[in-house]
Amino acid sequence: MLYRYGRNGKARFVDVGIVVEDSPDGLALWIPSGAPKISTCPASGGQLKDIKLEERFTIPALRELGVWRGPGVLRLVPPDRDWSISWFFHENGTFSRWYGTLEAPRVRWETAEPDPVYGIDTADRILDILITPDRTTAWKDEDELRAVVEQGLCSAVEARQIRLRARELASTAQLGLPPFDGRWTDFRPDPAWATPDLPPVWDIPHHHTAGL
Repeated sequence: MLYRYGRNGKARFVDVGIVVEDSPDGLALWIPSGAPKISTCPASGGQLKDIKLEERFTIPALRELGVWRGPGVLRLVPPDRDWSISWFFHENGTFSRWYGTLEAPRVRWETAEPDPVYGIDTADRILDILITPDRTTAWKDEDELRAVVEQGLCSAVEARQIRLRARELASTAQLGLPPFDGRWTDFRPDPAWATPDLPPVWDIPHHHTAGL
């Protein structure tokens, strides 16, 4: 399955995952080490995080094919929350931390038979929440959220809503509520699973037209 972050009809970041579970609790995807991925980078080279905030969201950029490096990650996509949760693991397979990503409401899609490709499209909402195994939380990229408001790419009202969702996520984690109740922390991928390929349809028009 393709998990795509995009804006203005174009996919900007794409991960390829293996469906582990699709239930009322959400969709769980395993993104293995070495899985292909698409990243958006400055046209001048380097990484977006290295660009000054004043220019980071407006400079010319291009998309590059790479691979997921380091241990694989399990991503849970709850059906009724504006975020996804990732379980990160150490090289030996033990649980390392959770990572919460604030996201726009998601759109599921699939291509036609006979060989359908399944995907989820969303838009990144800038803020992320880092969560340690003892459920201590820390906010990440608040400076970026302030920057996009100052640059007119996000309204102050939208920013307040994003922060509200971030507080809800942090509170859920701190209280140990699902999915921060120990589930998936002992997850081990099936060794028979093959590394997924990046299908050519990864670049079909993005279904979410969020401004961010």
